[in-house]
Amino acid sequence: MKYDVWSMFDMFFSSQKTQQFLANQYKKHELQDSNGKSFDNTYGFIYYIEHGKKYYNLADQAPVELKPVLLFYGMTQLMKACILCNDPDYPDSSSVLAHGLSTRKRKKRSYEFLNDEVKVQKSGLFNHFCEKMFHMKHIEGEKFMMNDLLSTLPELTPLYKQMTGVIYQMKLIKESNDTFLLSKEAADFLHMSADRFEEYMNSMFSSKIKLEVKDENDYRLLVKERLIPFDCAPLHYHLAEDTYYFPVDRDLLQMSVLNELMVHYVLLYNLSMISRYDTEWWSELFHTYTSQELPFINQFLRVTGEKIPYLFGQLLHTMDIP
Repeated sequence: MKYDVWSMFDMFFSSQKTQQFLANQYKKHELQDSNGKSFDNTYGFIYYIEHGKKYYNLADQAPVELKPVLLFYGMTQLMKACILCNDPDYPDSSSVLAHGLSTRKRKKRSYEFLNDEVKVQKSGLFNHFCEKMFHMKHIEGEKFMMNDLLSTLPELTPLYKQMTGVIYQMKLIKESNDTFLLSKEAADFLHMSADRFEEYMNSMFSSKIKLEVKDENDYRLLVKERLIPFDCAPLHYHLAEDTYYFPVDRDLLQMSVLNELMVHYVLLYNLSMISRYDTEWWSELFHTYTSQELPFINQFLRVTGEKIPYLFGQLLHTMDIP
């Protein structure tokens, strides 16, 4: 690990700073009695973070077969802390305590994780988080396939190429904080002419990023608004490389309904359910090595253990910390 991702949470282990932070959030949302509500929620907020950190620390030491459950519950604690920033009455009903997702209760004999689907339910933590933190509604009933979600993670791009020969994303070379280079091969992957690709990119990014021709090999992307690692569609942030990746698969370009925090939650939900309730399939996966899915699961679990605390730290630090 290059650095301690948990250092971003250190300031919140001061009740005085946390109360001030929550009060500012509630005032920003024009909520009544912001000081009183922030006082009431200070220790709940701190304990959510502390509890989440303990889950992640345990996951770091646990056998890989147990990691999904620990990582999933660690993530839910950080989600609850963030929700408390925008919803001081959370949880105000039992309906927001459920996971908010569902999957097949019994797996078929020919079950394949990469082809499995998870469905969004009407209520629960997932929907509540999406609405309160990102103003997302009307995703009830949406279904997401595991392979589609995994392919959005730039850290898994080399593995997909090794295992399937498919390249889903291309790395942006960072020139500075606001300029990146993208190979002109991206247009070829998307089966677009150079002119069509430039038109497409500039319309997709609107005013946030401007695409211009650098030379015969590369495009230059000029970033006009700050990129946010956890919510930068259609780009995807690579933590270890501190740069962004661009999808060069048409289907992947359409996978911008969920940001990366939501993607990890859906994947961890399904993996944690499998590890708890489909123990025979889960155990065979780790002991027979006959499945091509194990490398994807192993790599995802390594990535999410470090990246999700980082992304939540970034989320909290975008809330105008005093």
